[in-house]
Amino acid sequence: MDLLKKFITKYKAGSIVYQKGDMQTDFFIVNKGKVQLKNEENGQILTTLGKGDFFGEESLNNEQTAIYTVEVIEDADMIKIPYISLTEMLKQMPDIALKILKKLSEKHIKIQTVLMSMATASPPAKEKPPAKEQKKEDQTAEKISPDIKAYLIIQRSNRIVQLTKTLTVLGRRDYTTGFLPDIEPTDEDEEKYISRKHSQVLHKDGKFYLSEEPGAINGTFLNGNKLQTGVKHELKNEDEITLCQLNVVFKI
Repeated sequence: MDLLKKFITKYKAGSIVYQKGDMQTDFFIVNKGKVQLKNEENGQILTTLGKGDFFGEESLNNEQTAIYTVEVIEDADMIKIPYISLTEMLKQMPDIALKILKKLSEKHIKIQTVLMSMATASPPAKEKPPAKEQKKEDQTAEKISPDIKAYLIIQRSNRIVQLTKTLTVLGRRDYTTGFLPDIEPTDEDEEKYISRKHSQVLHKDGKFYLSEEPGAINGTFLNGNKLQTGVKHELKNEDEITLCQLNVVFKI
């Protein structure tokens, strides 16, 4: 105790020893009085410490900030030991190191008990399941006039799909993100060569245009000519669209 007297610091009731987030460089032993460890966010008292108790163990880690606020609730004398002095002391007196570990363990048990009781008393609200991702085309694509009759005929299956939106995305369903294109030739694309968002058909000013989507890997062709990504090409009746190896005929 005589060795530690030079480190004694006096604190008045109501003073703050340090706040959560402060850089912590000192270890404290309560020699007289009382302090409380508080959760800064909600003011919850985690534990009360008295004579013989320790706090400030964050100082044992380099550049560690305080994880709670310490407030003096009764005039206190505390032994404030800088990190360097503490490490030398622990090397020379292992019995003190053991006592510190025992006391710190008791304190952490108290704090854990408080936290567990808080969790039991106020169970976290159940998170609402995320709403299904609304497809981009549902947000932006308007319906085209019912007087306009345009179709795509997927030749491998002879499936006929009517174009009803100003923007129609062709591609494969993405089960990971939940994305579902307007026209999904998954059954016809057995080799899975077609990209998730492969190409799109745009209706604008009375005309239909085909373009390849960014990220399409195996190419989009119009009448045998490979399209450049993002470049629109006007579609004419009987035009042949090829998505990788899948042929689709445009009809209007």
